[in-house]
Amino acid sequence: MLALLPVFGLFGCGGSKKHTADEIIMLSTVYYGTARDPVYAFALKKEENGWLFSADCLVGEQKEHYTSFAAFPVPAEDAAELLRIISEDGEIERLKKHRDPIHFFHSSDAPARMTQMTFSDGSTVEKEAAMGERVLAYLYGLADRYYRAAESAADTPADTAMNETTTTLPKQENP
Repeated sequence: MLALLPVFGLFGCGGSKKHTADEIIMLSTVYYGTARDPVYAFALKKEENGWLFSADCLVGEQKEHYTSFAAFPVPAEDAAELLRIISEDGEIERLKKHRDPIHFFHSSDAPARMTQMTFSDGSTVEKEAAMGERVLAYLYGLADRYYRAAESAADTPADTAMNETTTTLPKQENP
């Protein structure tokens, strides 16, 4: 019987804990095409004071603007809605069951997708897979909703955010 234990471990049978969306404390998903910038990259992380959202993607009505912002606070309701979609669509189970492809050759310019979920117990699931369409649509929607405020906050130097009497100088273009 003990001889079969390594075999079951290799094929994923047995004791993997079943997680729920409410246990997610960090989610990230990224898709790199053949360009330097990602086609999209999103992250949502739970902190003591709330949820922080990061995005790198095209936004705007015609997807005409590429945004890149990190750790922008979003309301708990937005995070709860994303977690609800993850739960309804069975994204955790799908990701855990996904088998990463075997790569015989490495191509540095090949498109790549990666999704990672970290749970409150410290365990992590990381796979070469994309999130489902509804999750990605919601993440794009969050990026669209918050990119102006996030970019504006990023343009404000830290000392001016704390002291309203300081004047912010305009950004200078590099020649």
